[in-house]
Amino acid sequence: MNNKPIKKKEIFNILQDIKIKKLHSENINLIDSEGRFLAKDIQSSINLPPFKNSAVDGYAIHDNDIENQNGLTIKHRIVAGDNNQIELLNGEVARIFTGAKMPLNSGTVVMQENVICKNDIIKINKKPFKGENCRLAGEDIIKNQIILKAGEKITTKNISLLAAIGKSSIEVKEKISLGYFTSGNELLNPSETLIGSQINNSNKYALHSLLNKKYIYPKYLGVLKDSNKIIVNSLLKNLDQHSVIITTGGASVGDEDYLVDAIKSNGELFFWQTAIKPGRPLAIGKIDKTIIICLPGNPVSVYLLFGMIIKPFLEFLCGSKMTIPNHYIARANFSMKKKTERLEWLRVVIDKKIDSEIYVNKYPKQGSGIISSISFSDGIIEIPEQVSKINIGDKFDLYLFSELFS
Repeated sequence: MNNKPIKKKEIFNILQDIKIKKLHSENINLIDSEGRFLAKDIQSSINLPPFKNSAVDGYAIHDNDIENQNGLTIKHRIVAGDNNQIELLNGEVARIFTGAKMPLNSGTVVMQENVICKNDIIKINKKPFKGENCRLAGEDIIKNQIILKAGEKITTKNISLLAAIGKSSIEVKEKISLGYFTSGNELLNPSETLIGSQINNSNKYALHSLLNKKYIYPKYLGVLKDSNKIIVNSLLKNLDQHSVIITTGGASVGDEDYLVDAIKSNGELFFWQTAIKPGRPLAIGKIDKTIIICLPGNPVSVYLLFGMIIKPFLEFLCGSKMTIPNHYIARANFSMKKKTERLEWLRVVIDKKIDSEIYVNKYPKQGSGIISSISFSDGIIEIPEQVSKINIGDKFDLYLFSELFS
């Protein structure tokens, strides 16, 4: 375990090296596969398109008649779905429609707008080039081509392609069984009346939303009271049912923060405390075969640590690569001083875009308990450890909340 707060890069390295309980695979219907992770490569068993076909409504002409613009006779009519193999002779054309199978001896279609038709004889107004308006078999996907690789997430943009190559079911990694607690004697449900130092259990609802992923089977396990015995018993009795357990609160350095000790006493603590602001009191360990993730209690830290570290890790457990989230380059439209030695995630609002460059302003309230900063900001910029001052125009990586939490 680390003796000092660890950096983001070190966290990613540790998480990639964790020996985890391997997720099984399962076959599911293609229509239910969006958002799941592939268990093995998907290879096309056919060409796409499977046959040479017309890209437009028009007239398929014989390969030898491209130069012949007069006196071609309509002999056939072909629509999408016709299975007859038609052969054109010199001087013949086929009336053909988009997606219909091309006749033999033809690889060119003249658009109907470029033809004058009278008494089943056509005159071509605009000479076509060879192969015009004809889709070749396999020009999209060739037989045996790898379409998607194991570990990739199936997205909306993949579904049509998978159906087109004939996949009705997909082998994916099973869902992660994930239990989550919130912790603290001070937590109440939003429907209850707050008294004294009590607060609403907002992290329960934050995690419910953040964990609403197609590859996760989440279950709320309740509130952990500030008691070492209760915490240990609650964790141990839920190990068999969950591959991952997430908690919020109870992992800082206060006298009533028992979670870290519970992991140390019953399993292995991989690390505790990060060189990241906000998000310092993050702890991750393992008891038996179950990963235990202890997030801080501050709502902002919950959101940012989940989007920047925990979500990539959960996707890694499903067979994906452990990669940093998608990000952009933004210029600061403000200046400020910053302490060195730790990375900082600064909540920002997009101010303007000039010549494709994004300019951002700092959200005025940056405390880790300022929940509104998540609602009213567009994302965060990541300020490296060594930076001590931000000047107007300085460039930083920008992570958008719309992508981090999706």
